[in-house]
Amino acid sequence: MMVALHALIIVNVRKELVKIKADESQAVDLGRFSFQRVDDKSTVYQVHLYALLEPSQAVRGRQELQKNIATLNEIVGQQLRLAEKNWLADPIQTDLKHHLKQEISKSMNIDFLDQLLVTEWLELPVGIASGTGLLQTQSLASGS
Repeated sequence: MMVALHALIIVNVRKELVKIKADESQAVDLGRFSFQRVDDKSTVYQVHLYALLEPSQAVRGRQELQKNIATLNEIVGQQLRLAEKNWLADPIQTDLKHHLKQEISKSMNIDFLDQLLVTEWLELPVGIASGTGLLQTQSLASGS
């Protein structure tokens, strides 16, 4: 009985440590977005966004982003649809990331956003793309 109790305690402590470690991460998954530019309905862009938080603000920043997830989604969606064509043509998306970071920080009145990372970038003709509006898969909202 003591061995089982001891094993249960160890498992719970390890789970909590993993959870704390994940909460301390500087990277926050903002989700996957599919969008079309307002003035170009021929291409659907798909992108996966991550926010890197200031190391000293990681826990507070993650909580703030989770608390305001709907606002964050609206800001990102609007800014992606309004993105300038040359920002989307840049393979590194330097201007797009900078613009999104500024708009998120300004609109949400936050100062802990270090940078945005763009992964899984796709440009698809409308006929090939599945869905033509702004779609978003949110792992931050589900807590994973």
